[in-house]
Amino acid sequence: MTTPRWTRPDTVPFPSVWRRFEGKRALEDGKVPNFWVQDVTDDLAEDVVAHMTEFFLRDEPLTSNVKVRDDPVSLREIQSLWREMIKQRVALVALTNGDKGPVIAGCNVTGVVYKSDKGKDTQYEGGPMKAVIAALEYICDNVDVFQRYGVNEYMTALGLSVQPAYRGQGIGIELLRARFDLGRAVGLKLTVTVFTAIASQILAHRIGMEVLAEVSYKDYLQDGQVVFQNMKTPSMKMMAKRIENVDE
Repeated sequence: MTTPRWTRPDTVPFPSVWRRFEGKRALEDGKVPNFWVQDVTDDLAEDVVAHMTEFFLRDEPLTSNVKVRDDPVSLREIQSLWREMIKQRVALVALTNGDKGPVIAGCNVTGVVYKSDKGKDTQYEGGPMKAVIAALEYICDNVDVFQRYGVNEYMTALGLSVQPAYRGQGIGIELLRARFDLGRAVGLKLTVTVFTAIASQILAHRIGMEVLAEVSYKDYLQDGQVVFQNMKTPSMKMMAKRIENVDE
């Protein structure tokens, strides 16, 4: 008997606000901003994609190293992937009030991975995108998450990003914590992500995610060559936590 694919329950309002919090320092206007984390709605989807294109692709170790943003094919492919993930209605955005309405302070493009899709390969045409996906698949192949945790689906992510003007306000960790608020509400029991930068790895450790696999960048080779050169972060880490075990 085929297990039905997870979908967001109609009983969980969309959009929902999952967290509200005060920032940690004043901005140029002398005021400490307030933020809230909510679901990414259809009207925010393209703004989130634009944010990820401008900031995440520039700052994230893998995508910046192989210059995904500079390759038109790879850029279209990763933007398309983000849009598909947002359609699953579990992506998160941190907002604050600006002069002309809400402003995106950060986002976490989260989505759902299904056991029934295991083994299905998506083909990418852009060279940089191929390099990034190959690295993520390489580390993920170290652990059968579905078997280890006894789940048919889990929440994953392809990008945690904070707008530079709002860094240092605690937005990154609140976005990660919001995963668990959302997950508990919609019936997802596990979150698994490959964290590629030191900053996000530290945040994941702080909320109790365990390391399932770790791959050093200097030891990750393709055709005998180091793929990601001159990396500031030593390694990428595949990390996970059962959602119901989070103590807030």
